[in-house]
Amino acid sequence: MHATAETDYDDTRLCNASTIDRRPNMTNIFNCQDFTLKTVNIIVSVVLYSIIAIGGSLGNMLVLLVIRRTPNLKTVCGVLIANLAMADLLVTAVAIPLVISVLTQGFVPICSLNPSMFASIIIGRYSCTASLLILAAMSMDRCWAVCDPLRHKIKMTSSKLKAILLFIWLFSLVLPILEVVLPRQGPSFLVLRHLRNTGIVSCFVAIASSGLVTLINVQCASSRISNLQENGGNNHMYADLRERNKKVAKTIALIVVVFSICWIPVTYVSARFVENYSMLHFWTVILGLANSAVNPCIYFYRQRSYRQALKVLLRGSQS
Repeated sequence: MHATAETDYDDTRLCNASTIDRRPNMTNIFNCQDFTLKTVNIIVSVVLYSIIAIGGSLGNMLVLLVIRRTPNLKTVCGVLIANLAMADLLVTAVAIPLVISVLTQGFVPICSLNPSMFASIIIGRYSCTASLLILAAMSMDRCWAVCDPLRHKIKMTSSKLKAILLFIWLFSLVLPILEVVLPRQGPSFLVLRHLRNTGIVSCFVAIASSGLVTLINVQCASSRISNLQENGGNNHMYADLRERNKKVAKTIALIVVVFSICWIPVTYVSARFVENYSMLHFWTVILGLANSAVNPCIYFYRQRSYRQALKVLLRGSQS
């Protein structure tokens, strides 16, 4: 690594060959010896990460406060949204500040020996796994609630919901822990990678199929209600329920689409370019972590009940 007083910070080769072999398993993923990071990249990335951390933390905390203080929002879907907000808050309030601390010292994420970066990777993967599982649970729950509302109301009890969430949070720890413990060159790690990819695909299939069934069911219900109204039927209650279900289904669909847009690029780049860490890795990770700051905007934009509860919360804090 060539380092002079003029180029030590502007064009730094941040991970040389002598440091790669000493890295823990978790960070020994890419060859970083040829990667450089200029001052402008550090400044821009720190600014972007700071915006995501501040805006995302504020938004997710508001979501949690709104749900906590509004009894009408403490439904099954509301509790799942609150848990998704907690997973996002782990990223914006814990993982991203750790990344910023590493960047300001001139290290590259995932190539650094810094314990802060090591912790941020574990927290980020833990949060991402939990978010994906919660999104799958939300999609399947809404599909069940729309297709069979009576049975859903009877069967989906508070104790069952707590058991599902406990399973999600505990199971989400498995991937980060195993990636730390297992040797990266061994066959067991290849099996783990295969299981991880299979799990991601399975969650996306569950989300997509549940969303499709929900939208089809809502559309069919809309047609039936429209026909009844044309024939002189008075079904305002069913019409209101249909509108609520449609709005919730579209909101979850929007959350899933945004999640996919943010995380598919970094997943593809990490799988496609395994050998060397590049600028594609660096910038797509920022896009993935930005998803944690976008979800609160979706809730307050799409759901009128959340906007009204937020107004009540803000008025109460001002008084």
